[in-house]
Amino acid sequence: MVAHRLNNEISCGHRFVELFKEHLVSERNASPNTIASYLLDLQDVIQHIDFSNPVTEEMIYCYVEHLGSTGLRAASMRRKISALRQFLSFVNNEKLQKVDTGKFIQLPRKSRLLPKIVDRDVIDRLHKVLEDWDEMDRIRGHLILYLLYGSGLRVSELISLKYSNFIQGRFLKIMGKGQRERIIPVASIVDDILAKWSSIAPDSAWIFPSVNPQKHITRQRVFQILKDMAMAADIPLEKISPHVLRHAFATHILDNGADLFSVKKMLGHQQIATTEIYTHVTRKKLKKVILEHHPLNKQST
Repeated sequence: MVAHRLNNEISCGHRFVELFKEHLVSERNASPNTIASYLLDLQDVIQHIDFSNPVTEEMIYCYVEHLGSTGLRAASMRRKISALRQFLSFVNNEKLQKVDTGKFIQLPRKSRLLPKIVDRDVIDRLHKVLEDWDEMDRIRGHLILYLLYGSGLRVSELISLKYSNFIQGRFLKIMGKGQRERIIPVASIVDDILAKWSSIAPDSAWIFPSVNPQKHITRQRVFQILKDMAMAADIPLEKISPHVLRHAFATHILDNGADLFSVKKMLGHQQIATTEIYTHVTRKKLKKVILEHHPLNKQST
């Protein structure tokens, strides 16, 4: 009897999750990565909340307390609670079950960790070690670096690039998070490297095809290529990743005078606050301006 009740609770929760997945696809046009993230978080939810009966505030509190006891970081807690809220609202709005929508839940404060970045000389060292690699690996490596560091692409955007994404060799049309399209410039050298790459790469619509040219390479493969570069350049492996290069792109162009709004558009951020975290690197420049130009610093001591 107990086993039957537990199976009913889980099957009921699974059914609601499947319906929510259909909602994300058809109504919200969510990206595959977003859907996968929701489903992963909700598998935990349906293991801890009984959806065969009305979901109460106390039940939600118990689940949130469970999350807190697992030692999750604030950012992970926020993501899981946000997924829970949206799922409960969906279940309630579709009248699948009477639930408390969890609006009372307090989200943990979002910590604003400064992104890891690398100096320009590190990028130069990565390019330099590629000169000892064979032709195909060398050209592919240069292209990956110029697109991650030169245009600030996410790794998911990099691996899914097709030749059709390039516009006149100087711009990229990218479909980013939330299916938001943006046009970003590429370094002028990319056009030449791309031409060399297309002449020796396997015949495929993808810029970076997998062993099977009908598919593109994986995120893991890009990470491994960058790690191989770092190892060859005697750079600590933890300092190099696709996201670190994206951070370096944003940081370095802001440090050289780019305006925040333009950088926001190139990175594909929805909120300007997300981009503002990169302005921390301008502190050195601001300090120099103060030291050189503020009258108090020109007074004799």
